[in-house]
Amino acid sequence: MTLAELISAFRVDERDTGVPPNWSNLDLTRWFNEAVEEAAIRKSLLRETLPRSLIPGDFEIALPARIVEVRTARIVEGGRTYWLTPTDRYEQDRLNSDWRDIIERPTAFIHDDSSITLNRIVAASGELKLECYRVPVNPMADDSDEPEISAAHHRRLDGWVRYRAYMVPDSDFGDKKRAEQGLADFENYFGRRPDADHRRNNNANRPHRVKAWI
Repeated sequence: MTLAELISAFRVDERDTGVPPNWSNLDLTRWFNEAVEEAAIRKSLLRETLPRSLIPGDFEIALPARIVEVRTARIVEGGRTYWLTPTDRYEQDRLNSDWRDIIERPTAFIHDDSSITLNRIVAASGELKLECYRVPVNPMADDSDEPEISAAHHRRLDGWVRYRAYMVPDSDFGDKKRAEQGLADFENYFGRRPDADHRRNNNANRPHRVKAWI
C-alpha cells in the first residue's frame, strides 16, 4: 500500500472523512513512519548483510545508525571463514582480563549501541561480514511512497496509528480506551518492543557452536 492508501484507509476506518479532518496528513504520515519502524524492530523484518574491510589494528567497528541488532558475524581471511561468537565484556574479562591488548584473529564480538568491539586487536587484513537487522532508511513522505516492510504487514500498521491518534490529549479526539486497543492490536501482531540492552545481552549469551569453514 502507498502512503496515500494507508492514510485513506485509516480515515475511512475511523470515520475521519469530514472537513477539516480530525488528524492532519502530516501527523498521520509521522505516525505511519513510526509504525513501520516499530514493526521492523519488534518483528526483525528488515535484514541486511554488512561487509566491512579489516586492517591490522582494528578493534572497534562503527555501525550505521540504521542497525539495531547484529545477529551473526564472521571474518573471511586467507580464503577461510571464521565465525565470531557473540559475547559481552564481563565474559571476556572472566576469560582473560588482557583481551583488549591481545593482537591476533578475533574469535568473538560485542555489540554496543552504535559499534561492535572485537575481542582481539586484528592482526591481519580480512573482511568482516555482519548479518544485521535494521530500521527503515527512508521515511515515507510522498503519497506514492510505500513502507519498506512486506506488503503483507501494511494493513496491520494502523493499530499503532490509532494508538498515537487517540492518545493526543484533546477533548474532542482523545480516547484512552481506543488508544489502548490500537496498541494491543499492534502488539498482538508485531509483538512487544524488546529492550535494546536485553536483546543484546540475550544475543551475547546464546549458544554458538560453528567456528570455521574450510
